[in-house]
Amino acid sequence: MEITIIGTAKGYIGLVGGPGGLRAVTHFSPSPGACLAEAELEVGCRPTETDRFRAWEGALRRYAVGEPVEFDLNDSLDPSVGTGFERAVWAQLQKIPWGRVVSYAQMAAALGRPAAVRAVGRAVGRNPWAIIVPCHRVVGGDGRLVGYGGGLGLKAALLELEGHEVDRRQLRLRCCRPGRRQP
Repeated sequence: MEITIIGTAKGYIGLVGGPGGLRAVTHFSPSPGACLAEAELEVGCRPTETDRFRAWEGALRRYAVGEPVEFDLNDSLDPSVGTGFERAVWAQLQKIPWGRVVSYAQMAAALGRPAAVRAVGRAVGRNPWAIIVPCHRVVGGDGRLVGYGGGLGLKAALLELEGHEVDRRQLRLRCCRPGRRQP
């Protein structure tokens, strides 16, 4: 396994890959060492630092300062990661545009499995590609921020970065409800 660590205005982010492609992306971290530690937990070994994913640097830096970025994954995600259902959920996550949020129920309905809300929630929670596969854009049906591997504070910060107003005490969107663009 190898990792490219990129410094941004929001902190350091690590892109971890193996022979099949990108296997994981760390959350924004305060240091390169924290990126390495998170990557090791995610993939089960300590990756070697390389420049393999340096081409992502510009897009991640733009994202970290609040510029709308749609990541061009161009078949770079390792297809061996996750179950078939998880991969379907992750593909659906990639369709959520910048500045928009959806609910877990809306995700389940979009997948043709409206009763599978909890299973969708578990799959969203297992998304290994933080930021670039935007699981932070999935919220509760009432706009509550629920679940995020990097913590709800980071989820709130990412949503704010994308233009949403978040009530930090109630951990709830102020500006809009799932499926609607903020005013």
